[in-house]
Amino acid sequence: MITPGEYLSFLDARLPGLVAGAHLYGSRVLDDVVADSDLDIVVELSSPAEVPGFEGADVAVVPAGSLEKPVSAVTPLAGEITPVLWQQLRTVGQTVRGTRPTCPVTAAEVEDYCRGNLVSYWTPLFAQVRAVESLPRDGILWVGLGPARLWHTIRTGDIVSKSRAGELAAARWPDLPLADIVAARRDPSVELGASHTQATIDLFDRILTDVTT
Repeated sequence: MITPGEYLSFLDARLPGLVAGAHLYGSRVLDDVVADSDLDIVVELSSPAEVPGFEGADVAVVPAGSLEKPVSAVTPLAGEITPVLWQQLRTVGQTVRGTRPTCPVTAAEVEDYCRGNLVSYWTPLFAQVRAVESLPRDGILWVGLGPARLWHTIRTGDIVSKSRAGELAAARWPDLPLADIVAARRDPSVELGASHTQATIDLFDRILTDVTT
């Protein structure tokens, strides 16, 4: 699993003097690292340049100083930036190079993004999920835990890990086998199948009801 230091050494060798800032988010700062976790990182460049790909790194690239601006005022050089990313960098992100950013963002912007993402991304995806009897293991983990993170952020404003979101959803809806999905994220021996695929559909429907009533 790649470390921040290894990735920065890789960038410095190819973009000497250009990496002005680097900030971690995601599983590395939310205590939810598993075997296949990516290194989630935002890189600030002092001059525009193409950042070479690196397996195991999920990278957003912005011009230096961008993290002091509202997300709506920033055009990334690579990757995706969102109000949720800004909120995560502002609250729990870890700066490994440069100055810790302020990432100005409002609670309303974060909530609006989460609600919009449930409609624009997850609703069409679940239309496909409903058409199959059972998803593969990775698919169940993705659709079972992703919407739960948005649900929790809409309700509280807090950013939590996939595992923690699953735990919270399991506590809210104990009749669904969500604890299995949470356990399977860390333990490859936990089996998932058709019943868990159906549970992700039931969970998504309940989340939509919960955040719209």
